[in-house]
Amino acid sequence: MSKLCVNLPPFAPDYSGVASTLFELGGMIVIHDASGCTGNYLGYDEPRWLGSKALVFCSGLRHMDAILGNDDLLIQRIVNAVNDTHPKFVALLGSPVPMVIGTDYEGIATELEARTGIPCFGFDTKGLAYYTKGVSMAIIALLKKFCPKKAAAGGTAAAKESHAINLLGTTPLDFGNTDNVKRFVSLFQSNGIKVLNSFGMENSLENIRLAADAGLNLVVSGSGYEAAVYMKKTYGIPFVCETPVGDGGIALRRIQAFFDGDSDSEMPELNGTEGERIFIAGDQVISNSIRNYMEELSRDTGKNVSVRVGTLFDAIPALQRKNDLAIKDELELRTFLNSAECDRIVADPLVEQLLTAKTKERGVQFFGLPHTAVSSKICWDKTKLFLSEEFKSFITEVL
Repeated sequence: MSKLCVNLPPFAPDYSGVASTLFELGGMIVIHDASGCTGNYLGYDEPRWLGSKALVFCSGLRHMDAILGNDDLLIQRIVNAVNDTHPKFVALLGSPVPMVIGTDYEGIATELEARTGIPCFGFDTKGLAYYTKGVSMAIIALLKKFCPKKAAAGGTAAAKESHAINLLGTTPLDFGNTDNVKRFVSLFQSNGIKVLNSFGMENSLENIRLAADAGLNLVVSGSGYEAAVYMKKTYGIPFVCETPVGDGGIALRRIQAFFDGDSDSEMPELNGTEGERIFIAGDQVISNSIRNYMEELSRDTGKNVSVRVGTLFDAIPALQRKNDLAIKDELELRTFLNSAECDRIVADPLVEQLLTAKTKERGVQFFGLPHTAVSSKICWDKTKLFLSEEFKSFITEVL
């Protein structure tokens, strides 16, 4: 029963991650389900849906279709929709029921591509993994289809376009439907760093063919990590994990250090044990970056802080410090938050429900940082701008 969600809603699933990454690219997204998963994505995981022109369809899966595996009907419906709407591509996404009957998404996509003449994708999403998995699945599929490995791939960064990067993981599930991603792109371009692609928001299908020309990938959320590993193996592009926060200085310095020839641009591990004990729960890359910023500000102000990160989604061992936590479920998160091991907590506002009266009486302070993948439409209009004076003031208040 440890997996039971009592207070927190289920976090955004893998099919939402795929759909979110493809949303702005002019394709047609088909979620193979009876409407529940499609409604979940559009109603609760996609803040861009209202007023958009994106094509997101439900396959209308029914009991007999599931029992008999009537793929011909699904294929014909999609072909008819393609003829009516003329999308740039088709993406077929899975859900729990088709998982049970073993639907062959890649086979269906191959048939669709032959019959429609446009690129088609089949994603074996199940609704059981987190959105972070789906985002990287979508990025990798786009690269395989539109940016095949070049003869010169695998070379050093010097063979790539000078001072050009891709941003990986810029999904509204992490950054909301705000100007966060626009500010990321503006920050880099104003500092002489060209952004070839922003996988998730502020991108186009035409830009993807340029992705292999980047000299560096910047992973701005954990959802882009697996794609970064793939691109390193396939195109020889190294990567740095850092979300631009505050004035963006840390991210800029790490990127510039790489282009200046310092490939070892990781942040130092402080693992302090003195001062205020701060716990950040959320996406691993974003939380790590906030910790880096907190530690920089605390050094500048002479404060002592000990900051731990708890990853709510898929934890990446290579990005963990010694005392960090990989939170497996709501029970584990609740137990830690009330264990007297932290004085201040930074997490999505819904997480505050897990604090007991005794913990609050002890003086533990909670600071809400909305995360769409957690609180959905309840808080997505309150998503903070990471590159702003407001965010700096927020972190200063926490410190």
